[in-house]
Amino acid sequence: MILLTPGPVYVPKEIREAQTKEMITHRSEEMTELYSDLVGRSKKYLNSEESYIITGSGSIGLEALFANFCKPGDKTLCLANGVFGKKLGLTVGIYSEVDVHRLDAGQAWTLKRAKEIIDKSTASVFGMVYNETGYGVRNEAKEIVNYAKKKGMYTILDCISAWPGTPFDMKEFELDGFVTGVQKGLACPPGLSIVGVSRDGVGRIISNENVKSYYCDLKKYKERFDKNGQTPFTPAVSLMWALQKSFDMLDEAGGIKAAVKKHKELSSYVQKKVVELGFELIPEKGYESYTVTAFKGGDNAKAIRSKLKKEYNIWIVGCKGEYSENGLRISNMGYVTKEMLDSCLDAIKEIKG
Repeated sequence: MILLTPGPVYVPKEIREAQTKEMITHRSEEMTELYSDLVGRSKKYLNSEESYIITGSGSIGLEALFANFCKPGDKTLCLANGVFGKKLGLTVGIYSEVDVHRLDAGQAWTLKRAKEIIDKSTASVFGMVYNETGYGVRNEAKEIVNYAKKKGMYTILDCISAWPGTPFDMKEFELDGFVTGVQKGLACPPGLSIVGVSRDGVGRIISNENVKSYYCDLKKYKERFDKNGQTPFTPAVSLMWALQKSFDMLDEAGGIKAAVKKHKELSSYVQKKVVELGFELIPEKGYESYTVTAFKGGDNAKAIRSKLKKEYNIWIVGCKGEYSENGLRISNMGYVTKEMLDSCLDAIKEIKG
């Protein structure tokens, strides 16, 4: 089977086998060593003040950030351009008043489009998605987040499908809250969320005495880690071993810069080939994702997907939202190779005829 879906993605044998170690208690010195390693390396990769690994998908990390950054009476500004931006807005709405601004399918958020909205906003918290996976759109996140921060907002960025395949640095972005899920570019089984927090973000977390969640209260994660390098609740220990192996492989392959380079090159390759096959890309030119290629498959989109799976054992997915009926997506996240992508593209060519 060739898995080219945008999460969960193909998991290499080394990462799969890392989960099979004999279980340890989460209140042991061995757990402190494991978790401290993951937290320390996450902080280094992200250039964050602090980092927490939360058991749950990327959604739990995103919710934790808004639960801790939003205080009673706050308003949050959200920029959405797809299903995951809409989901972000719905998440925020549980914890604060929310003002959501949307773009048409395939359009990217740029500073030019966002500037006036930010200028007019009275929000104290800002949130957006870096890589809108449903349409394969890469937003101009750094410039927008920089501007929102300069306007005095606490900034949160959903990097679930973007990192580590897209350029990112918390301090350069002036970002207060980062989140990703390990089942995307890190090529782990799903079940862990990595959260990064800036110095301002840590201050916000400590000062918030009205967090409307027990499990997502980040003060608990901070206090327990500061106490003995552990988590406040029982974590998915086996998945943490998998994540540690993923980090090892990331370092061995050249680190974050090499990961960005690889993802960018592979996505450009797929996008070029898809256009040569006669398909049209969904994202506006210049804002194509580095981790997933989204294109209009036409009336045969579902048939192409079905035949890829049944006849070639290759798995891709459809698009979200407006293109759910006729869109297709090919992921190049994690350890997908050019050979795997060529197998898919060649099969699509044969099916298309």
